[in-house]
Amino acid sequence: AYTASTTTPTYVETNAAGCDSTVTLHLTINNSTVNTETATACDSYTWHGTAFTQSTNTATYVTTNAIGCDSTITLHLTINNSTSYSEMVTACDTYTWHGTAYTASTNTPTYQTTNAVGCDSTVTLHLTINYSNTGVDNQTVCDSYTWHGTVYTASTTTPTFVETNAAGCDSTVTLHLTVNYSNTGVETQTACDSYTWHGTAYTASTTTPTFVETNVAGCDSTVTLHLTINNSTANTETATACDSYTWHGTVYITSTDTATFVTTNAVGCDSTITLNLTINVSTMSVDVQTACDSYTWIDGTEYTQSTNTPTFMTTNAAGCDSTITLNLTINYSANVTIADTAENSFVWNGTTYTESGTYTWQGTTEAGCDSTVTLNLVINTVGIDEVDGIVQVSVYPNPTNGLINIVADGLKMVELYDIVGRKIATYTDQKTIDLTQQPSGTYTLRICHGNGVAIRRVVKR
Repeated sequence: AYTASTTTPTYVETNAAGCDSTVTLHLTINNSTVNTETATACDSYTWHGTAFTQSTNTATYVTTNAIGCDSTITLHLTINNSTSYSEMVTACDTYTWHGTAYTASTNTPTYQTTNAVGCDSTVTLHLTINYSNTGVDNQTVCDSYTWHGTVYTASTTTPTFVETNAAGCDSTVTLHLTVNYSNTGVETQTACDSYTWHGTAYTASTTTPTFVETNVAGCDSTVTLHLTINNSTANTETATACDSYTWHGTVYITSTDTATFVTTNAVGCDSTITLNLTINVSTMSVDVQTACDSYTWIDGTEYTQSTNTPTFMTTNAAGCDSTITLNLTINYSANVTIADTAENSFVWNGTTYTESGTYTWQGTTEAGCDSTVTLNLVINTVGIDEVDGIVQVSVYPNPTNGLINIVADGLKMVELYDIVGRKIATYTDQKTIDLTQQPSGTYTLRICHGNGVAIRRVVKR
């Protein structure tokens, strides 16, 4: 208790953080001006016949002093009591009290001293011991971990952090940290035209696409695609050939612009080649020619007989082989001599002859060639029996439809001539000749027999 103004008293207690808290008292006391009888006693005091067991300041006589306060004669009796109280203490882990260290909670220790008023003071310690604790914070992370403001990028078991547990004591936590690492990688790919990577189709080269998956440590694994896209090519091959063209094992005989062949280009992709093919055709033709006696052909050769075998190779308008075959018919000019015997007169090529003699006729054969026929004519002025008796040759039937019978002694050979004097057949030892295959017209027979040569004319209907 303070009875005078003061700014010096201090009091030290423990703050919430467990540290000293010092309080200074600034006190102003205005005093009554009284006579005061002050007495101090332990436990009881007898004043003017009255026993007081408690402090009192109620026996008073009241007046007013100069400062307007009561001036009272008061018995200021201080009854100091012996004390017996408990000291309530809470501590962490251990508490030392009057020289004794306590590590467990207790309410039995006592300490005897004199209290502030000089009386006996018995203090009983009521002690609560709370305990600090330790713990481990197990963490597994990827790349880095921030713990109480500190960033850790490597595994560690040494960092600690102290905080207050529920009992108000230190709680020391040790970080057991495992740091696993994310990783990055590059996947290099080369593809033709397009490449599908994790569901996305890429048609151009790129080094930017990424894909994140989880590695064996459970962290991100970022893969970057380095992609090279090579392109397939399409080209056209133009070709012109004669008759056929072999292309990559296939023979083409007609023009086409649809045939394709797939190979590999310089970058390893498909190269599709389309064939634009023009097939020109070699030609074969027959040069039909008819000539008299001989014919000189484009090959520079002179032919004197009919033939269909010579060929000549040249180039046609399309630049291909042109094979020309010569079909040549050689007709011959005629220069023949015939003999005939007639009775009294003989009509030959429209002229009537009545005298024996040698006559010539210039004309053209059926094939259009020159024909010179010389007639040795004998005109007999005697009777037929005399002539037949000399010649002894007969031909029948005349005219004929085909077959001709020849009667002559010692028949050896018969030569057949057409109207222009060209010999067209020879028959040896043959008494019947067949003109069935010959065209209608007048034919001359030259009959060789045992008595000479006889000339007869026959008509084929």
